[in-house]
Order: sequence, then C-alpha cells, then structure tokens
Amino acid sequence: MANWYVKRGSQIAGPLTRDRLNQLAAEGKVQKTDLVREGEEGEFHPAADVNDLFTGSETSAWDEFEAGPETQPQSSQAAPKKSHTTLIIILAVIGVGGIFMVMVMLALLLPAVEQAREAARRSASKNNLRQIGLALHNYHDVYSSFPPGGTQTTDGVPYQSWSTALLPYVEQAPLYSRVDFDQPWTAPDNIDLFKQEIPIYLNPNIEERVSPEGLGLSHYVGNELVMKINSGIGIRDITDGSSNTILAFEVGENFKPWGDPTNIALPADRMGPGNKPAFSGGSHVLLGDGSVRFVSENIDPSILKKLETPGGGERLGEF
Repeated sequence: MANWYVKRGSQIAGPLTRDRLNQLAAEGKVQKTDLVREGEEGEFHPAADVNDLFTGSETSAWDEFEAGPETQPQSSQAAPKKSHTTLIIILAVIGVGGIFMVMVMLALLLPAVEQAREAARRSASKNNLRQIGLALHNYHDVYSSFPPGGTQTTDGVPYQSWSTALLPYVEQAPLYSRVDFDQPWTAPDNIDLFKQEIPIYLNPNIEERVSPEGLGLSHYVGNELVMKINSGIGIRDITDGSSNTILAFEVGENFKPWGDPTNIALPADRMGPGNKPAFSGGSHVLLGDGSVRFVSENIDPSILKKLETPGGGERLGEF
C-alpha cells in the first residue's frame, strides 16, 4: 500500500496510510486546502481532489496536525517576515543622539571660532593703524610735521582732512592727484572721490563702511592735540615722549567719512568708560613712535588724558 504525504505551507507530514489520512480528514486535521501526494515521488495535489477523503464536517486545527517521523521543511521555503519596529527605534535614538551631539559640539566650538575670527580682525585692524603710523612718519619726513587734522578757511569752511593728506603714503596717490585742494571736500568736483572706501581706514570688525550719504567711512580718528585744525606738530614738539602720546585711535561708533576734516577728537572723549569699544574689551591706539597698543574699555580716563597731551609733562607708567 502506497504511503501518503500531506503538505501545508512549508511543512510536509508523512508517511501516512490511507486509513490514517482518512481519519485525520474526518477529525479536521487535514483540510481541503492542504496538498497531498501518494507515493514517495510526484507532485502534490489539492486534498479536495482525493475521492472519498472528506465525508464529514471540517474544523481547522493545524497545530494538532500529527506529523510523521519524516516531517521536513520545504527546501524553497520563504523567510518569515520580521518586524522593523526595533530597528526604527534604534535608528531614531541614534538620530536624536547624533543631532544632540552636533548641537553640543556647535555650542562648544562656536565661541572658540568667533574668538579666533575676532582675533584675526583685531590683528588686521592693528596692522591698519601701524600702516597709518608709517604713513604719518613718512609725511613727517617730507614736511617736518604731522599733517593738520583738518584744513578750513578763516570763516570756518572745512576743506580737507588728515586722512586725505596721507593718501600718497597709503598707496592712493592716483586718488590724491584728483582732489582739488582749492575747493572744499564736499564741492561737486570733489564729493564723488570721497565715496570710495579706503581699506586701510576700515576696521574689519565693523560692518558699517559707508555713511547714509554714500561716503566712505573711517573707523580711525586723529588726536586733535597732535593733528590740529590748519596745523600739525612735529616730533620735536612731543615733549612727553612719542611713546607716551596718541596720534590716532580706533572707535566703535559715530564714524565720520575719511575725507571729513572734523574727523579728529580727544581720545579721552571717544574711548574708555561710556564709549563703545571697537572690539570686545577695548580699542587700539597708535602712539607717536609708531607702535600700537590695545587699551581696555575700562581704562582710567585720567590715563587717557595723559596719553592725549603731547607736552603736558605728565609721568606715565604702564597702561
């Protein structure tokens, strides 16, 4: 008598006798949707096609299916589906953690990056003042004095500034040659020249570079006690010592165009407590010997007053 085999899904049960197969069908443990095969070889066919196999009611209970000793998995069985929920949760945790770590790193790095950038801008502005100092000394070599802070007529009409006088010494000779010194800087023949931005007169730490009228600004101011209206003093007149006297300084607000003859002031009025510094913590000053020093925003105003006078006779220590 041939053996019978029953296949459901990936499982094959058998060998079974025909009587046992009929018994399992009667108990509902073999269903019409199952596949059966008679013999050791051949193809499986629907159990419903077997004559006289199903004579009673069906009740499905594959978990009670009695597999014989040769029950085996189908060789080409499909892999069971797996849930991706755990993987999604893990990826979400990693993603949130990664974003948090990036935010922490940015919070730690940004201040350092900004400090490095300001240090670079501070160095650039310091170099600008050094170049201005060199230009002032080159002017002094030619004229035996520093330039006037500004020139004006006897009736007070402003003409030209100390920054304009320095143009040939800051690589701006072509621009200097176009200025009509017989007319005010604001005259129609002159005004367009002063719309140009002069890099050496601009502090890279300050965004404001042009006035509302479109004129190029200067972030550096001349000391009005050294570069006076219509006259400038010589080094021989700086009896306090050139290393103890301010020639020019940087400011953090209230900028004037570089061509403005009134772009001079007392350092004590524009620096120190109550004034906005050019950098966090303070501003640079250009001294008469060409050196540049960084001055704290909290400097004692009395020290600034000593530094601004060229012949006050004050004794000045470290500052």
